[in-house]
Amino acid sequence: MQIRSILFACVVAAGCARGPASPVLEAVPRPVYDACPEFVELYDKAWELAYQHIDTIPGIPAPVYMDEAHRSDRIWVWDTCLMGQFCKYCPGIFPGIESLDNFYGILLSDASIPLPKVLGNKWCGKDEGKMLTLRVQHPDNPPLLAWTEYCYALQTGDKARLEIVFKEERYLQRWFEMFDSFDPSARRPHGAGIKVALRKHGNGYAWGGNQSGMDNTPRGRTSSPTPRKDCPENPDLRWVDALAQQGLSVLCMSRIAALLGDSDQAACWQNIHSALSEKLNALYWDEADGFYYDILDGGEKCKVKTITSWWPVMAGMADSSRAARMIRHLREPAEFGGDFPTPSLSRDDEDFIADGGYWRGSIWLPTTYMALKATDLIGEYDLAREIGLAILKQMYRTYADYEPHTIWECYSPTANEPARNKQGEVVRPDFCGWSALGPISIFIEDIIGIKEANAFENTLMCDFEKHPKGKVGVKNYRFGEVVCTIIATEKDIKVSSNLPFTLIADGREFNVRTGKNSWRRLL
Repeated sequence: MQIRSILFACVVAAGCARGPASPVLEAVPRPVYDACPEFVELYDKAWELAYQHIDTIPGIPAPVYMDEAHRSDRIWVWDTCLMGQFCKYCPGIFPGIESLDNFYGILLSDASIPLPKVLGNKWCGKDEGKMLTLRVQHPDNPPLLAWTEYCYALQTGDKARLEIVFKEERYLQRWFEMFDSFDPSARRPHGAGIKVALRKHGNGYAWGGNQSGMDNTPRGRTSSPTPRKDCPENPDLRWVDALAQQGLSVLCMSRIAALLGDSDQAACWQNIHSALSEKLNALYWDEADGFYYDILDGGEKCKVKTITSWWPVMAGMADSSRAARMIRHLREPAEFGGDFPTPSLSRDDEDFIADGGYWRGSIWLPTTYMALKATDLIGEYDLAREIGLAILKQMYRTYADYEPHTIWECYSPTANEPARNKQGEVVRPDFCGWSALGPISIFIEDIIGIKEANAFENTLMCDFEKHPKGKVGVKNYRFGEVVCTIIATEKDIKVSSNLPFTLIADGREFNVRTGKNSWRRLL
């Protein structure tokens, strides 16, 4: 905590300076991308904003944690999980994984821990300046903790943490069980900001717009005389993402068990994943449209196309045929493709709003990142790069041309500008927060092409452009105990490393030795 405080003071004193003048930027991986150096500027801005959102609240399980860039008296489950997907690149400074301990400690505690009071900030509305009790806003937010723990472990090699959260305390299993047993009619859980909406029912889960994270989505719209009255709070709606996110949780728990050498648990959770996949594909897949939809209680498809329908693909629940058909929708300009790809609502939907209207069309970095991980999973790396480039071009143009010059909560699906919220107002600025996923994670993984590290197998998988303009790569990249620099050009790949590892690139395996390495690209 003291180190973070010193670094923060240095950043403020330096005026969030670019390059070596900022100590935070010296600690994080340094991207190299000659084709568009502006992306590096946006990358730096994202880290600096994220650093300003490291907060401290004494009296909670993880007193130094990642703030969501929203209300000071609330913490959000899925925001925090998704912030972990960029914090993993600098775990010594950014407490991404530690922040999850606040949810385990508050919601899974055997004894009700006292919750501290904090000073309300400007996003608390009429309660700004008052002392407010810290709470978990939505305990039934998307259950992404196992995914974040698994990805963090692959990057850092922190097996000891997996032993705690999976074997000793069983936090991940208990979270899965808690999500499965929420009851809206019961008293709200200790530490919850509001009552839960999620309920397992029949062939899926009933949920709510705010709790799902998609506040004003038109999901649940029916053909009744008042079609929008209940959406997204239609009590008969069964949400495809809730089922798919539970599927993702069990898939990651199976993989965590395998990392810990527990083959029986790995097989058990894999069997549960298979059963959930079978149910999802039998009930939520529409063969005629080639799309995953929500369903109504009677089994009818609720045909509102949203970006969340890529959760089943990302969770490994779609076979190759279904995944390929989902990808077509991601390419289609009239739906989720075009110059401003991955809108939250398909452009051909009657409720699509050109300025975003929050979850009625806005481009959100968390769901964009998820869709790109789904695209990566099935090997569509060129498409992932194409979408990533479009997203970062929009984010940079908005950063450069729109005042204030910052990173926003979400973006317009039709222009280089921030989106509008439900009230037609510009969304929140300085949102890093999960919007840092674009300039950091999407930049590193899908544009530069450093796809995935595995500190347990000592491997690094990359997908570099075949004909990059100049150099592309990253310096000071860390996974496990490895610290390396990887630079690719059209002709060669050069790597320097403090330790040996296996590099997988261009369809080949390279044995990286300690020191300097170089190979010709055989394209």
